[in-house]
Amino acid sequence: MKHEKLTILERLDDAIDRETIDAAEIKILLRESQKHIKRFDTILKQSDKQLSEQVHQLEEEFELRVHSERILAQQAKHAAMGEMMDAVAHQWKQPLNAISMLTDLLLIEYRGGEVDEAYLKNYKKILWEQIDHLLNTLAEFRSFFRPDKEKTHFRIQHAIDSVLMLIKDEFLKEMISFDIQGDGTLELYGVENEFKHIILNIVNNAKDAFKENDTPSRRISFNTYQKDNEIIMQVCDNAGGIPASVIDTIFKANVTTKAEGKGTGIGLYMSAQIAEKMAASLTVANIDGGACFSFASPIIERETI
Repeated sequence: MKHEKLTILERLDDAIDRETIDAAEIKILLRESQKHIKRFDTILKQSDKQLSEQVHQLEEEFELRVHSERILAQQAKHAAMGEMMDAVAHQWKQPLNAISMLTDLLLIEYRGGEVDEAYLKNYKKILWEQIDHLLNTLAEFRSFFRPDKEKTHFRIQHAIDSVLMLIKDEFLKEMISFDIQGDGTLELYGVENEFKHIILNIVNNAKDAFKENDTPSRRISFNTYQKDNEIIMQVCDNAGGIPASVIDTIFKANVTTKAEGKGTGIGLYMSAQIAEKMAASLTVANIDGGACFSFASPIIERETI
């Protein structure tokens, strides 16, 4: 086509140079030019149609992906809520048992004539300590799943303590100990409740790995520190590590190391998505007989927001 177009122009130039161009030849050249223009117009319309179809297809794929990610996020939230309900049940068991024992003891002491004002004051003090524990656990649970989307500066240590407050009794039952080190003043910028889900997903996976591998001495360690222009939180365990066959894809959706029916493969995927929203990264490596997750976030100063 390019060759034909050039031929028309060359013929027109040649005719002009020879000063022999006449009306008949001009008409011929115009007709040929019009044919090429129509062909170009047809090609442009076809290209425009193909481009429109591709854009529409991309829009549909994008909407489908957004919808799928919303479903995954909802599934992850439900899974986390189930885990936390179990944790709250363990947390409440001890104070409820204590209140029940205190009530029985009060009746026994009353029948023995040992109940006086001093006894009742001490009884009230102990009782309110247990009730406070119940209320604090409930408040923390409600806060954990509050749909708060406002980004703020928050201390990593506060987020860790908040999660451990809800799960400590359950993990104590599984003989899992925690070791917390590092700078407790370091802050991140983001949605704190979303960051707590990262911590919860990691420690719950470690708990399941301890049980599956029947690990005798169970330990999860936290270490927060600043390196260059990044704030890093490492969460490491000694539960045997992640199989080499899946460690490179562990943050993809539906990838799990758990037995069929026991894992959704959503938790770590959503954790990686949360990290990405915070302009951070979440990685993992097998170290010292266990898995070590590293959350690394750029430092965002308060005055720059």
